[in-house]
Amino acid sequence: MVGDQTPISSTPLFGRSTRGPTRLRYLSLRHASGEKTQLDIDVNIGVTSGPNSDTFSSYLGVFARERVFILTNSWDDMIEVDQNMLWEDALVMYTLLLLSYIAC
Repeated sequence: MVGDQTPISSTPLFGRSTRGPTRLRYLSLRHASGEKTQLDIDVNIGVTSGPNSDTFSSYLGVFARERVFILTNSWDDMIEVDQNMLWEDALVMYTLLLLSYIAC
């Protein structure tokens, strides 16, 4: 009988709670208020630096999870339209500061 069945519990196994998905709400709030987050990029080695580099990495992870096909191996395997879409969205959220250091 359907009425005698107990409902499936939404509690996790063994009483542990899960972390849940990363949404980066504060970036969305900053974007809604018209602010951009500054991101420092070393153009010589192509690495982000500064206080917002970890946030940018998380942002790319969330963005890729939502919009990039799961079987895409690398940036070079993506079609140009998708690459442009990703760059445009990143430029809406971030102000890029390109740094170039001259080795002495």
